[in-house]
Amino acid sequence: MDKRALFDNIRKEANSTLTKVFNKVEEISKTSTLRLKISSLKEQIKRSKREIGNFVYVNRAEFEKYPEINDQIIKIANLQKEIELKKNQIEDLKDKEVKVETKETETEKAESDSFSI
Repeated sequence: MDKRALFDNIRKEANSTLTKVFNKVEEISKTSTLRLKISSLKEQIKRSKREIGNFVYVNRAEFEKYPEINDQIIKIANLQKEIELKKNQIEDLKDKEVKVETKETETEKAESDSFSI
């Protein structure tokens, strides 16, 4: 095989490979774009469902005849109570920490005062 035929063969193989790579990149790009659009649409659906849920919750008196909704409203109320309990526990822990730090500081001061005599 002469050099010209060899280079032509290499060029054809390179073109073929580059075409395959380009096609694959294009496919991945289009697929990724579609997946992003799907994700965006799903997020819009979630947002709409949240808005519906919020509307139902705010107007819960009108929906009392539905036991499923009442069960969820009770669940929300219980979760809100639990959140408040956890917040109170955090405050209690902070208060205890401040008391311990204050006591440690007072003890250290008393000890340093007794050493300075």
